[in-house]
Parts: sequence; structure tokens; C-alpha cells
Amino acid sequence: MDYFSKSRVEAFSDGVFAIIVTLLVLEIKVPHLVQAESVRELGEALVSLLPKISSWVISFLIVCVIWVNHHRILDQIERVTHSFFWLNALLLLWCSFIPFPTALMGDYLSNPLAAFMFGFVLAMMALTFSFIRWYALRNKLVLKPEIDLVQFRQATIRSVVFGPVFYLIGGILAFVHPWVSMSIYACIPLYFILYNSTR
Repeated sequence: MDYFSKSRVEAFSDGVFAIIVTLLVLEIKVPHLVQAESVRELGEALVSLLPKISSWVISFLIVCVIWVNHHRILDQIERVTHSFFWLNALLLLWCSFIPFPTALMGDYLSNPLAAFMFGFVLAMMALTFSFIRWYALRNKLVLKPEIDLVQFRQATIRSVVFGPVFYLIGGILAFVHPWVSMSIYACIPLYFILYNSTR
């Protein structure tokens, strides 16, 4: 059953991604100064914003990678079925929640639970992405007939390793040190950016 045209699903998804990247930066507030002319006070306030800025940059890159991968998936799709639509909606659900753990980690970076929550939410997002790929792989009417199924299957396996697994590892390592998690979270989008730039 064709639930929606692919163009409508893609347009709706693009709109959601655009809103998400906007919401991410809204969590970074201009600091309030007791002495507006104090360079030192402003400098200290800006330094205190570094955790929030770091978590924002990481999340922004992650959402951009999600958008690129989402576009590539839809480009390989022949038709959007009922199940594919709702799997896509589940992906957007997790993506739209990303601003919350981003803000949480930025405000409470020294708290390992905050960094773990970020990894958990991103792992659930990435797992949903893998479900979408597996669904498309197992339903031949969904993929375009010219798609190489061997390559698509290999890419699906890679998506599991470099998605939910690494995000969960990053979340667990938050209890070793939150900055270890931040480093792993930053490396995941960089991998996809560098890997895809060489293809």
C-alpha cells in the first residue's frame, strides 16, 4: 500500500530536520553580566558556555549526517509503504528529541548520566535507521530495482556498527569520564563525513 508519495515524505522530513537544527542553537543563551563593561566577566561567562557550544556543534554535525543519510536512503526507495512511513516517523521522533539531551549534556557535562542520555537517544535514532534499511532490504518492492542488494546489505551492517553500537559505547564510557563520551560522539559524524567524502 502506498501511504504517501515519496516526495511528500521527503519534504516533511526535510522540514523536521530544519526545525531540529534551529532548536539546537536556541539553547545557547547570551550570558547575563552584573557589570556589562567587564571584559573579564564576559570572558569567564563565554568560557562557561564551552560545554554547551561543544554539545551543540556535535549535535549539529550529527543531525547533518542524519539528513544526508536519510536523503540517500530515500533516493534508493521506489515507493513508500505504510510500514516504511511509520519507521520514518519513528526516526523523526528520535531526531526531534535530540535538542533535549544536547541541552542536558551542555548544562551538566560533569554528570555522567547526562552524557549517557545523549548516547542513548542517538543510539535509538541510529537503531531506527538500521531498521529502515533492513525493512527496505527485506521488501523488494520498496527498493528501486537497480539497487545493488549486496552493497546495500553491507552498508546496512556498517550502519549498525557505526551507529547504535558506538553511541552506546560512548554513553557507557560517560561513567569513566564525560569527555571520553564527547570525543566518541564527535568522532562518529566525522567518520561519516570523511568516509563519504572519499566515495
